[in-house]
Parts: sequence; C-alpha cells; structure tokens
Amino acid sequence: MAMAWPGPMDWEHMEITEADLEALLNRFLEDPLPRTDEELARILIRQRLQEIEERRRAALAGTRPFRPRDRYEVGERLFFPHMGFAVGTVVGIREGHNPEIGPFKVIQVRFEEDGTVREFAAEYPLPHRLNDLDGWRGPDEKELRPEEIWDRWGQRIREQLRARLEASPDFVRVGDHWFPRALLVELHEGHLNLVEAVLDVHNGGPLSPEELLPHLELPADVPLPLRVFSLNAALYRDPRFDEVGPAGQFLWFLRRMEPPEVQETPPRLQGRPYGGDRARLDEALRRIAAEIDDELSDPEEIRPGLGEADEVIWVASYPHLRSGTAPLTRRTGQVFPLGRTHRIRFEFEDPVSGRRWPGWVVRERKYVFGLKEWYEAYQVQPGCLVAFRRSPEPGVIRVTLRGRSRRDWVRVVRAEEGQLVFEMLRRQIPGEFDDQSLIVVDDPAALEELWTRWRNRPVRALAQQLLPSLAQLTPQGTVHARTLYQAVNLLIRTPPEPLFEEMMSLPGCLYLGDGYWRWREEEA
Repeated sequence: MAMAWPGPMDWEHMEITEADLEALLNRFLEDPLPRTDEELARILIRQRLQEIEERRRAALAGTRPFRPRDRYEVGERLFFPHMGFAVGTVVGIREGHNPEIGPFKVIQVRFEEDGTVREFAAEYPLPHRLNDLDGWRGPDEKELRPEEIWDRWGQRIREQLRARLEASPDFVRVGDHWFPRALLVELHEGHLNLVEAVLDVHNGGPLSPEELLPHLELPADVPLPLRVFSLNAALYRDPRFDEVGPAGQFLWFLRRMEPPEVQETPPRLQGRPYGGDRARLDEALRRIAAEIDDELSDPEEIRPGLGEADEVIWVASYPHLRSGTAPLTRRTGQVFPLGRTHRIRFEFEDPVSGRRWPGWVVRERKYVFGLKEWYEAYQVQPGCLVAFRRSPEPGVIRVTLRGRSRRDWVRVVRAEEGQLVFEMLRRQIPGEFDDQSLIVVDDPAALEELWTRWRNRPVRALAQQLLPSLAQLTPQGTVHARTLYQAVNLLIRTPPEPLFEEMMSLPGCLYLGDGYWRWREEEA
C-alpha cells in the first residue's frame, strides 16, 4: 500500500505531542545547553517542516513529478501535485493531434489507489502552470519559512509548549530556560552545604551562581551555562536559599539572614485589601483614591513588565514610615527592580550623604523595605513628598525629599485621653509636602501606645471620633479625603476606598463634592 500523503501543516491549531517532547530531549542530547521556550518552539517549527518534507519524499520514493513539458517512458511512476499527489504508472504513450499546438504526446497513467487510467499531455510545447510547481507542494500550497510561521503563530505555539514542558517530569525550568532533568549536573548535599557556608561568610549574600561555582569543583568539561543552570535548579529546591535577583539576573541569599520584614508583613502594614467596585464613590473620590498609592487598593499582584519610569513621587503615609517601607503599586512599581521572584534585593542610595544600604522589593506583599533609618534621619512626616529615582547604575535606587526644609503652620497630632487631637502649629518640615495630606507626629511613642488599642476597631468609629477635631482646623468646617485618609491610618490600617464609602453614610457628615466633607455636630 502506498504511504499516505502528508498534507500542509495546520499551524494555527498545532498541538504539542509526546513525540515533540521526545524530539526535544534528543536535541538536548546532541547539544546539552539550556534553552528558552522561544528557542525550543522555533526548533519544533523547523522540525515539523523537516518532518513534512521527509514524509513527502518517503511517500514519493521512486517517482518523479508530472510536468506537461517533460518526456516519459512506459513503466515510469509519476506523482501529480495538482491531484493531491496521487501516484500512478505510465502504461501507454501515443501521439497527440492538435494542429494549433504542434507535435506532443499523450500518456496513459494507471493510478495506484483505484486502478483507473487517465490520459495526460506530455512533451507539451506551450506554457502550462503545472510546469512551475516545485514538485513538493500543491498548486494552492504556499511555502512558509520558519520566520513567517513564528511571526503568525509563534506565540500560541510557545504557550502550548510551555504548558507541556511544565506538566512534564522530564524537564526542569530555571528562570526562562529549560533543560532535561536527567542531564543535569549532579549536586549532592555537600555541595549545598558549601554554598550555605560561602553565603554565610558574605553576610547572607547576594551572590551570583558564577561567584558560587568556583567553590564547588564541578566537572570543568561541562559547559558553564549547564553548570550555572544545574546549580540554580538545585538551590531552588532547597528552602535554605532564596533567589533575589532582578529580571535577567540570578542572585542567591540565605533565607535565614533576610530581615524579618521581608519574610512577614510588618504589623503596621497589615490590613484588608479592597475588593469593592467603587460604585458608591464619585469621580473625584475615585481619582483621589488612585493617587494615594495604597498597596491595599488593588488586590491584583504586581507583575514584571509594567514599564519603566525614571522617577516616581510618593506622598508618605504613617504606616509605611513606621515600618520603614514604601508601597509597591502599579505606579511606584515602575521605578523599582522587578523580576520573576517575590523578593528582590537592591540598593538604596542617598545622594546627599552618598551612603548606600540594602533595599528589598517584597513583591508578594506589595511593598519595598529598607527605609526606616533614612526616614528617621530626615524626620519624614506623613504627607512629605518622597522621590524614588533610578540610578544610572543598575540595581540602585536613589531616595530623596523634594524641596528644602522650611518652617510652616501645619496640622500636628497628639494623643490625649485615649484619642487623637489635631492642632495648627508651626513646625519645621524637612521638604515639600502635600498640604491636604501633611500631619506632623510630635510623639510617635504615645501614638504607638494608642495604636495598640485602636488597630482592630471599626474604621467607622475612628473616623467619627477624628472628624470634629479635623473640621475645627478650617473656617469652613470641612475635611478633605486625603487628610482623613492620613489621619485614620495613624491608628487603623485601611485603603482609601472603604474609608470613603463609610463616610458617605456617616451621621453628621455631609459630602460636598470634590473630595470634601463637612462635619455637622448637631446631626451626629
């Protein structure tokens, strides 16, 4: 029986098979280097094209393509691209008769599939479209190059392949590279203990795999990329080690030597993420909430690939000042180094003093840690404008206060008889500030004692207690949304949206629009 003719590949619906994975394993045996899923997908595309070519040649072994211009002999086997590559044998030849054409032949061909005999012109002197076929494709089948296939269907093929690789026990992924598990360089417990000792000497890290490898004495004849990949794969499996490099860079750290604030959310930042639809808020309140940059406002994970900004300005809030952190939101996340891992170590730099110190992106909990000493050194207050800027040196973020220090009349808070009381007093402010957000805390210790009593109470109760004191600071008796957010977060951690929603139904509180409420004591 003749071999079935393989038709054109349906790239749009291509499925990754076990045979594809087996072929990739064989490719790794020939060239044992880790590869990305894009590289592997491109290999599969070229392989599929080669398979189709080989199957077609096998199906047509011992035959030649039919072209009207060619001469044929009885007994020759032909294939016909315009007839689905049907195969037949020449069983007879006669002269053709057409005065308008000139001399030509007519061949009789018996087809192998059904035994029918059909006639075709041969040694035909006039142009004919079948003469132009390359013999391996049908008249309506376009030749596609691997680059064209990738441009049109590559991303889908890549996603399909990635899913199959992740489900396969035969492959290991490190970062965006893959390699067969059975071909990894073996690292035993002694190797990993040595890595721990090296990191311990370096204060926990971070160190790259290239810096760790010289201590391990792995086989020198193994290519460096494979030694790096194998070491990374082994360290990922060991809970002692944490990969803390930004995108495109592997850096290893000892988990037990990471700051506690990197492992667990500081108490002052602990709160319930907002899960509402903001339908009860007008456009002004929705805008203000978005501008506040509260990490609890958006439950979605901050992912790499947000785009990059050279600088972002953040209006400081008290929970972050007390915790030595800054929020990681879709806006602020554009300046900090992000990557595939949940914890990323980098360096802060103070351009004024030139000092550098460790910083951490805690992506899974949506904050950046490492600023406590800097906040205290500059006496940063809630409402001050803090600038984070990328340094020309990768992995370094400069932190500064906007503007110069000045003395001004500002809101000052103090704890009195279990409550917060606000006054307008002259204080030295270390830099520029948002006037609606600034609240100076003179006695942080007294505030912390009050926080332990209020932290788990309803937001509504605290807002109702704070409003009269805040309202008496303005002639109109009004309180702005930004001011209220900063004041409530002195004692209770809440994102702005649920606070603003509570205000819309609070007795004695009249919403005036544009983010302002008026307090009316007689209606409270």
